[in-house]
Amino acid sequence: MSEYQAESDVGGERSGGRAQTIVGALILLFTIGVFGVVGWDAYNSVDKDKTGVRRILAKRWNDRTLVFPVEGADRAGRRALFDVVVLTKNYGWVRGSTTELQKDDRRLSPQEVQEEVLAPQLREGLGSARGLIAVGLASQEGEIAREEQRGGERAIRTARWVQEALGERIPMWTLNLGRYVDPCADCEDSDTSWQRPFIVIAVRNADEGTHISEALADAMSFKSNLPAPSRYSAFAFAKFTR
Repeated sequence: MSEYQAESDVGGERSGGRAQTIVGALILLFTIGVFGVVGWDAYNSVDKDKTGVRRILAKRWNDRTLVFPVEGADRAGRRALFDVVVLTKNYGWVRGSTTELQKDDRRLSPQEVQEEVLAPQLREGLGSARGLIAVGLASQEGEIAREEQRGGERAIRTARWVQEALGERIPMWTLNLGRYVDPCADCEDSDTSWQRPFIVIAVRNADEGTHISEALADAMSFKSNLPAPSRYSAFAFAKFTR
């Protein structure tokens, strides 16, 4: 075998080795990509049902406060991040009242609202917000017009309680969701307290110029464990001033 032939054989072996390495790498990348897509689909199948409705995982600031981080966009595509702060289901508005909260069947005094509902952990969490939104809503009993009025009064009362606890340094809005209008056969219709929870929303971040109410409506839509706008009769957003 000539020296030239020997060098050609060695070069061919090296070229073949490089080709096998490239093919192996491509197969590995393809495999990773397939498993990545499958994994993401599996994650989404847990996070969403077949209609695209999502269940948001909650954080806790204390044993009676659930915090749902959500993100939404306004019609121009500008985005905002929110923490929807909800008291656990044994707390809520007294049926028919716009001034009182209850724990189970016990009405809370104004002092208990400040010390127990607006507890130190909740004050600390809300105190770092760029803006706050006090939410008012009503359960399915009664005429829509009257219950929407009740929802507005509850939003204003919530804003006042929060400002008493935190002061007026953080911009405040109210959101009146009105009356619950989406009863279903599987819901706890004999006890509608879950339709009128105590809610405050913290604005965490927002693109410059974001239309906050539009971004919030988008953020709360299609969520199975939040008061989605489609389940209530109104979405009245307003700047709060004393």
